[in-house]
Amino acid sequence: MKYEMTILLGVFSLGYFIQHFASILFIRMIVKKRNIQDLSLETQVMYFIGALMRVLYVKDTALLEFTLQYIELALQFGLSFYVFYLFYKFRHARFHVIENKLISYRTIIPICMILSFFFHPGSKNEYYFSFQMFVSMSMFIEACALMPQLYICRKVGQIEGDLTSYLVAMGFSRLTRMVFWIMNYMRGERFVYLILADVIHTLIIGEVMYLWLVNKKKSVILV
Repeated sequence: MKYEMTILLGVFSLGYFIQHFASILFIRMIVKKRNIQDLSLETQVMYFIGALMRVLYVKDTALLEFTLQYIELALQFGLSFYVFYLFYKFRHARFHVIENKLISYRTIIPICMILSFFFHPGSKNEYYFSFQMFVSMSMFIEACALMPQLYICRKVGQIEGDLTSYLVAMGFSRLTRMVFWIMNYMRGERFVYLILADVIHTLIIGEVMYLWLVNKKKSVILV
């Protein structure tokens, strides 16, 4: 049983390590271009908040004794801070403001907080509070994190090849997490709302992955 749990947690962490690889591609793209045009700071902020939520819930899960998780979290914060530094460094570049309030993190984050209060894998105590709320909050926020970036991509009408590589890597990170949920489902732990969050995240970038598959032999801008 312990071996099975180790494999399960390893798959969970693998999804985030793939996400970090995507962040490295993202950083490489900014350094190469030396600007942040057509990139969403809001998307990066939401992934960072998702990571903060993971720090809060890790002590209330089996991840507490899983050493690899701490390495993954340290990598997450290191990459996030560097991304924020690059956005500050190249702040002179023009970037798009999210005009649609429904797509803005100012709307998404409060909604995710409310949903996580009612839908989480923990038990409801006397004050209806559980650290498991942060599990849901993290996954709900991450599920919606790419919405501002995809909004900008649709607004400008094109997706640069380097950005597509980043989004595709993010897609594979979610697909890896779907493997985690399938394994959990087979063990009898069926948190439908958490599974749905990752399904939504995967669907959001499904269109980009399709464009990548169609144009993977081309080194031109995807339109």
